[in-house]
Amino acid sequence: MPNSDFSYDPVTAINEEDAKGKTAEIFLDIRNTMNIPLITSIWRGLATMDNSLEDIWTLTKPIYLSGTPELALNNMINSVNLPIPKTFNKNEFKQKNIQDIREIIKVYNKSNGMNLMALSAFIISDYKPRVNIINTKPKIVKPTFPKLMNKEEISSETWSIVKNVNSIGSPKGINSHIATLWRHLAHWPDFLSLVYKTFKPLDSNSEISEALENVLSHVKENGINLKRQKTKYSEINDTTRNTIRDYVHTNNQVIRMVVLGNMMDKWLR
Repeated sequence: MPNSDFSYDPVTAINEEDAKGKTAEIFLDIRNTMNIPLITSIWRGLATMDNSLEDIWTLTKPIYLSGTPELALNNMINSVNLPIPKTFNKNEFKQKNIQDIREIIKVYNKSNGMNLMALSAFIISDYKPRVNIINTKPKIVKPTFPKLMNKEEISSETWSIVKNVNSIGSPKGINSHIATLWRHLAHWPDFLSLVYKTFKPLDSNSEISEALENVLSHVKENGINLKRQKTKYSEINDTTRNTIRDYVHTNNQVIRMVVLGNMMDKWLR
């Protein structure tokens, strides 16, 4: 399957704070269910597609509640070799900045990774999932790091840096839709510049593209194997189905961010 860009723009997709009514309720439920303090772009993108957000979350929530996405994610991270850049020099940044940066990266790694595993299983099965649900008490997680900035809040100089680092691993280069993690890390443009400088050689020598292929193969071959109900989810329209399939089964979307996010996490250690 060829690489493709997001079918929605993560930058202009609805912000969490702007969500109203049912959309706001679902966003809160997603955060509570996944135990994360923010909503990543796939859910905000689906919110702009008629009833897609409610339909997909209703169908996939049992997968997340089963506890298998996080287990499958950990198995993948421990199974796939990721290229790690040279040792990170912590003396270049304030300790508080490093703590915030690492916390943001970890949150996105968990959210993006769980979405990758759960939504991939959903798309592969092509049937309504039937899973054993773990009874867990929802917990509201509040972020303790700087908020996600809108594009208008980011200087033109920093936005150029964001576009550069977003080009890593993408066949569309600086013309790619901006993944939300980079916009969240725009509070520290010097850090993003260092990421670009350090990761670009791994991109140029194809180490990152190889890692993307390995993750995609792992997800398809060793991901979550859902039990199936007899009824297909035929009510999901083609646009929504294709959006999710491209999100999880092409290299340029969530797989790229899972790889780069976990590379940064290991690098910062």
